[in-house]
Amino acid sequence: MPDQTEYDYFSPYPNEGPDHSPDCTRCADARPDLERIRDFSLAQRERFADRTLHPYVAGKTSLHRSSCTTVEDLAQQGRPLSWGERTESEAHVFERELLGFAHAGSLSSYRPNFTVMTAQEAAAWVRSRTGPRGGTRFRLCKTCTPDAPTNAA
Repeated sequence: MPDQTEYDYFSPYPNEGPDHSPDCTRCADARPDLERIRDFSLAQRERFADRTLHPYVAGKTSLHRSSCTTVEDLAQQGRPLSWGERTESEAHVFERELLGFAHAGSLSSYRPNFTVMTAQEAAAWVRSRTGPRGGTRFRLCKTCTPDAPTNAA
């Protein structure tokens, strides 16, 4: 039994700190899932940089232009891996995120807030959210008022 006097009660995760084992099974089990989430997040960052090729951004239920101020606000939520600046190394951020993801189920830096899309991908996104009678399960952003892509080939 560990010495209770050395336990940090203010630590957000039970295994955080110098006593956290590099062989932690929870972290090892969660690593592939977090790597997949990280890769998606970093790919979205790269796509977001080229707004002419990727003019649309989809949230959970809404479609935006990639230049929309709402999307800019969402992009800034992924700190410290914000779109424009880096304050920590990616390896250090990943290991910190892994600890929170594995032990508390939380994400901060790699939160997949939105999907950056080409016109063809946006058209497919719209089709997948349009019912057989024309009803939609999405909305167009009222800030940037994008044209809904229809039949992009």
